[in-house]
Amino acid sequence: MIEIHLFEQLVAFADCGTLSAAAEQLHISQPALSRSMQRLEDELEIKIFDRNKSRLSLNENGELAVKYARNLLLQETSMIQQLRDFDRKKRTISVGFCAPA
Repeated sequence: MIEIHLFEQLVAFADCGTLSAAAEQLHISQPALSRSMQRLEDELEIKIFDRNKSRLSLNENGELAVKYARNLLLQETSMIQQLRDFDRKKRTISVGFCAPA
C-alpha cells in the first residue's frame, strides 16, 4: 500500500518544479525527497520521472500520477471533514422552546 505522504510529496514536486524547492516547501531534505520519489516509482512499478544530468522532470506517466494524486488528496480531505461533521452531529444537542404568547 502506498503511503499518502508520497502523493503529497509528488504534488509538491509538480507544483514547485524542482526537488530542492519541493523539499524546502515540505521542510525535508532534498536527498530524503529524492529517496521518497524513488520509493514511489518502486511502489507503482513504473517510471514517473525523466532523469537528466542534474534535472528531474515528470514524464507522461508522472503527469497522470500527479492528476490522480491531487484527486486522492482532495478525497482524503473531504473524507476527514465529513467524518468529523458526522461525529459532531452525533454529539450535538439541540434545545428548542416556545416563548409564551
